[in-house]
Amino acid sequence: MAARSRPGVRRSVRGRGRRGGRRTGGETLMPSSPLLIRRLELKYKIPAALVPEVRERLRAVCSLDPHADPALGGYTVNNLYFDTPTLRFYYDTKFRELTRFKLRARYYGTAAPDTMWLEVKHRQNSLIWKTRRPIAAAHWEDVLSGEHCTHRGRRMVEWPGAFEDAVFLHGARSVAHVRYFREAYVSELESYGRVTFDTRLSFRAARGELALDAPDEPWRYYDDPQTTGYPESPAVLEIKVENDVPMWAVALVRSFGLVQGGFSKYCYAIDRLLGEEPTLREAAGY
Repeated sequence: MAARSRPGVRRSVRGRGRRGGRRTGGETLMPSSPLLIRRLELKYKIPAALVPEVRERLRAVCSLDPHADPALGGYTVNNLYFDTPTLRFYYDTKFRELTRFKLRARYYGTAAPDTMWLEVKHRQNSLIWKTRRPIAAAHWEDVLSGEHCTHRGRRMVEWPGAFEDAVFLHGARSVAHVRYFREAYVSELESYGRVTFDTRLSFRAARGELALDAPDEPWRYYDDPQTTGYPESPAVLEIKVENDVPMWAVALVRSFGLVQGGFSKYCYAIDRLLGEEPTLREAAGY
């Protein structure tokens, strides 16, 4: 799949672009300034059958994400999640610590990617912000070889800015590879506003591996009623805005009687792994 930018990033996203990166073999290895994205996120589980009606309501204020495949109406998202030997990031999320973060490497599509996105996603109450930057997939494993870790002290342990810093400071390893299909729309009224529908949730164990193709680890769907606690396979609806929730989003929520609630794709995947593996350490790949 050709290299691509983050679907739906608007010009209001703060931070410098990709200039200043060190190049290896003509490809950017370590861009100097990651993008910084700050926003509010509201999540809702809705019946998949309700998606067409919600989609139709959005047409008055939103358009399809320009990065989406028009024939498919969206794109496939892959997240390779990293965690500590004690699964700290998983437990922080599961027990809703007010201040927490996650580490993940993201790419788009189902084929071997040209570009990976390294992300540190922070949360404080309902406020989300994350740093992300692109890396040539050919150099993906080099980033975690150790030479690029800056080791900037204790503050970085709790509030890491760079993906590889956090990986090394926490002794994190890849734990789960999560994949899903995303249908995304961007607001025509705000400088930054997005509505996404995520479906076809699947995962496989990563076991500390960095390779993106793992033929021995099958994909398993986990948007079933037993896993999600929902009577049918749901769509995960997210409304993402910079500051105040716009009136059109408020009207959308009210008109469909949506009830906000957390839905961590990572936590659900680890829940399944912990239920299937004999020990926590084996589930985490340690």
